[in-house]
Amino acid sequence: MALNLPFSTKDITNNVTGKDQKPINQFISHIKSGGLARTNRYAVMFTPPAGINPGNLQKILLFCDQIQLPGTNYSTTQNRMFGEFREVPYEKIYDNITMSFYVDVDMKVKSLFDDWSNLISNPVTKTYNYYNTYIADMRIEVQDINDKTRYDVTLFECYPKTISSIQMDYASKDVMKISIGMQYKNWIASPKSPLADGQKVPTNLLDRMTQNFSGFQETINNTLGTRAGNFLTGSALSYGVTKLPGLLKF
Repeated sequence: MALNLPFSTKDITNNVTGKDQKPINQFISHIKSGGLARTNRYAVMFTPPAGINPGNLQKILLFCDQIQLPGTNYSTTQNRMFGEFREVPYEKIYDNITMSFYVDVDMKVKSLFDDWSNLISNPVTKTYNYYNTYIADMRIEVQDINDKTRYDVTLFECYPKTISSIQMDYASKDVMKISIGMQYKNWIASPKSPLADGQKVPTNLLDRMTQNFSGFQETINNTLGTRAGNFLTGSALSYGVTKLPGLLKF
């Protein structure tokens, strides 16, 4: 009877057994070659809605010392056609995430979220603004120890749902912090595969185009004729885009 183990003690393909094929050695090999993600390697980016001037936004975002990667949950209902009940999902639920910020001495961090909250509901007139005027998208980048982005999450239509109170205490010498509960519509994750160290995206064709654009345009017209359109007006056809790298020589 075969065992379905996560780490095989035997190399079935090469029929090789030995010390290097033990589960612990396989685990160590995977860690050395790929490593593990760290919870302290991340970056947060968002632009507040129009009408809010946070000053040095980059400085404020650097004060974000804790944040959560969003999760998902499904609402389910019991369904039975025959036999046992099955839990069938019918709605996807996105729980809000919590962000924690150090508060600077100028209180810029707290002022940002105070202004954002007041944009949702005017504290004087008690009226609520239109939804599109107080939402903003937010990105969370998960990085490796070399500061390369490996995982990118975009949260759509965010706004601060809760702003925590701050305990002031004569007997305390702790740094002031504030917690923000961000509500959002949904999120999309995009795993990243960074380029190797020193590797660059080739731009040979683009460099030649910018150095001699007139010759580039003339070569397009001579090579593809009317099918290429006019790059100066942005009306190039997909034919020209797909064929240019192999056809152009100038």
